[in-house]
Amino acid sequence: MYKPIPYFAVILLIPFMLACEKEIGYNHKNQSTFLVMNSYLNPDSVFSVSVTQSFSIMENWGGVIVTDAEAKVYENETFLETLKYDTVRWRYYGTRKPSVGRSYKITVARKDFLPIEATSVIEPAPEILKGNIVKDSITGITSATITFKDPPGVKNFYRLVVANVDEFDEKPDWYGNGDYGSGSHYILETGNGGWSGPGWIYTNYFVHITSNDPNLNASSAIDFLDDVPDNIFNIFNDDLIDGKEYSLTFSFYPSYYPDAKNETVIYLQAITEGLHKYFKTYAAQYYYGNEDLLMEPIQVYTNVKNGAGILGSFNSKKFIVNMDNIVTKPYGS
Repeated sequence: MYKPIPYFAVILLIPFMLACEKEIGYNHKNQSTFLVMNSYLNPDSVFSVSVTQSFSIMENWGGVIVTDAEAKVYENETFLETLKYDTVRWRYYGTRKPSVGRSYKITVARKDFLPIEATSVIEPAPEILKGNIVKDSITGITSATITFKDPPGVKNFYRLVVANVDEFDEKPDWYGNGDYGSGSHYILETGNGGWSGPGWIYTNYFVHITSNDPNLNASSAIDFLDDVPDNIFNIFNDDLIDGKEYSLTFSFYPSYYPDAKNETVIYLQAITEGLHKYFKTYAAQYYYGNEDLLMEPIQVYTNVKNGAGILGSFNSKKFIVNMDNIVTKPYGS
C-alpha cells in the first residue's frame, strides 16, 4: 500500500541535495616542466625529431619549441649521429636513414631539464598482393580494395593512409604564397612527381577514409557500439586476421582539380605497437575530452623516459593509381 513520505523527512534531506562548491587552489608556477619529443621513423626518410617543453594549461602555447637541445641517434646502442636543428622546419635533422630490423634510440638533453630518451624498431613493410579501385561516376566516391598477407604468429599493427597527388603546369592561384613544407599534411612543391615534366605537385596526405570493415571501424562489428572514438588515424591490428590473406575495403573522395593530373597513393603501413597505442589514446582523448568536460582525462601513451611524446616507426608499401584512367561505374552496379 502506498504511503506518503512525511514532510519532515524531505526537509532533512534538503541539505544533502544541495550542490556543494569547493575551491581548489592551483599554482602553475610550481609545476615542473619537462622535455617532449615526437618522431616517426621510416626507412625512406632521414632521422628527424621535434623537441618541445611542457607547459601549463594556464599559459599560451607559444615559446615552448626547444631550439638548443642536443639530440643524438643510436643504432643498436651504438652512436650513429647528432641531429642539427632546422630553423625553417622547426625540427632536428640528421643525414642518415634507419634500416629495417634495427633498433634506434634517440636521446635529447638540454640544460636545466632531465634528459629524455626513447627506442623504436623499424618493422618490415607489409606485403600487398593486389589492389582494385572503382570510382562512382555520379557521386565521385571512390571504393578501393587492397589484399595483403599478414605474417602468422607475430603481433602486427597497421595504418592505412590515402594521399591525393595533383600535378599542375603552373602554380595554382588558390594556393597563394603559402608553403607548408615537407612536415605538413598538405605540401606544394616543384618536381615531376613521377610524371612527365616539371610542374607544381600538390599532395594531400589527409584524405578522409570511411569503411565498414570491422578492423577499421569498431562500431560496425557490434550494432549497439556507437559511442566510441572515431578511428581518425585508420589504425588496426591483426587480432582478426593473424596469418591470413586479407582484403581490406574502404572508400574516399579523390582529388577534385580538373586542371591537374590526378594520382592517388594508397599506403599500407606496418607500425610499431607503441605508435599504435599513441594514436589510439590520442584519438580517445580527443573524442572524450571534447564531448564530456566532467570525464577524467585520458592519458596519452608515451614511450619517452623522463618526458612525454612518442618515438614510433612505420614502413610503407604503396599502391599507386592514376585517377584519370580508373574505371567509373554508377552506384550499385
